[in-house]
Parts: sequence; C-alpha cells; structure tokens
Amino acid sequence: MTSPYARIGLAGWSEAVSKYRARFPGEGTGLTRYASTFTFVEVNASFYRAVRAETFASWAEQTPEGFRFSVKINRAVTHAARLSANATLEQALEPMMSLGAKLAAVLIQLPPSLAFDPDRTEAFLVRLRAAYSGTVAWEPRHPSWAVPEADLLLAAHGVTPVLTEIPTAQTPHGATGCYVRLHGTPRRYRSSYSAADLSALAAWLREGSSPAFVVFDNTAGPAGVANAMDLQSLLTD
Repeated sequence: MTSPYARIGLAGWSEAVSKYRARFPGEGTGLTRYASTFTFVEVNASFYRAVRAETFASWAEQTPEGFRFSVKINRAVTHAARLSANATLEQALEPMMSLGAKLAAVLIQLPPSLAFDPDRTEAFLVRLRAAYSGTVAWEPRHPSWAVPEADLLLAAHGVTPVLTEIPTAQTPHGATGCYVRLHGTPRRYRSSYSAADLSALAAWLREGSSPAFVVFDNTAGPAGVANAMDLQSLLTD
C-alpha cells in the first residue's frame, strides 16, 4: 500500500521477512516480498560494512519502480573519522548511486559522544553537498546539538533533522522534509508503540506538506513490523 502522506518502512528487511514470513507473502527474494508490502526501507548494513555498487544495483532491480531506499552512511565517516577532513565521504557515497532514482535519502547518524562543532560540521556539509544533492537525514545524539545555531546550519545546507519520538501537534514540520526514526520505548528496539501513538503520528503526518519518511527501528521483535503496517493502514484508509 502507498500512503499519500509518507513513505513508511523498517530499518532493514532481511530479518523481518525471515522471522515473520506470513506478513510478507509471495515468491522471490526477501526484498521482493518486502517491497510488495512497503514502498520504502532504510538500509543499515551499509553502516557496518562496505556495500558494493553491484549489490545496490541488484536491490534496485529486485524492487518495483516506485520503491525507495534510504541508506545509512558507513561508521568510518561518522564514528571513526567523526566528520573530519579524513572522512572517506565520497567513497562511502559513490556505491549508493547505483540505486539511481530509488535512492531517496542518505542517513547520517552521529555517535553519542560527538558534540556540535560548527566549523567541522560546516566543512563536512560542504563536502557532502558537493557529492550528493538529495535528501540528507541528520541524527545527532549529543545534547549540544539542541541549539538554534545547529538547526540553522543544517537548514542552510538543506539537511533534514531526524525525529526520534512521536511528534506532538506542536512539533513543526521541517522545511526540508521530515524523517522520523522510531526505536521503541521504553524497551529500545523492542517496545511497540500504542494505537494512540500511531494515531497521533498519522494526524501529524497528514498536516505536513513536505516529503516524509517514517522508519520503525523497533525490529528486535515483532513490534516494528506491526507498527509499520498499522501506521500504513491509518494513512491509506
């Protein structure tokens, strides 16, 4: 099902499809069956290891025309080089381009220890935008990023901040789009969101006018699959 308000999917498809096969019926590869239920997926394998261009191209071939991918950039860029000039940014981005038009976003998740440094961030974003002009979702995890200066810097480069909690009615919709990553609460990666949470999220998404992506990362159990399907139903009814 396709929602007119947001692309909804999971953080990865392989484990969900293998564990909950009844939720993903049909024939073909796990990705093919996943893509018959959702129109979007976030690739996390790319954070841990280099994914070849040929693999990205194969994934594109296994999915229908309207399917889209978000790809999490390798930790060598964010956690090892910590956005410094030594970051192998261009090398990390290049294989993703084999997805072609199916590459919807690049996810930059920073380590919890990486504080906001405006000069380093500016230099990194200049490099990033020289190599990739599409949607960038930015997930900082150090409290120092919660300042107007950081918001303005990201906005100046057309970067979309990641939301990691159910938005409230007062949560603004980003001018550069909305990217929501939900990890589960209170048990991270396992807890399910309530029907009230999903209804609130659906209402918030309906109010937005910019492109929106919702990723359920509470996939250590069945919660993520169920939550994503329930939200999709709410937005396509």
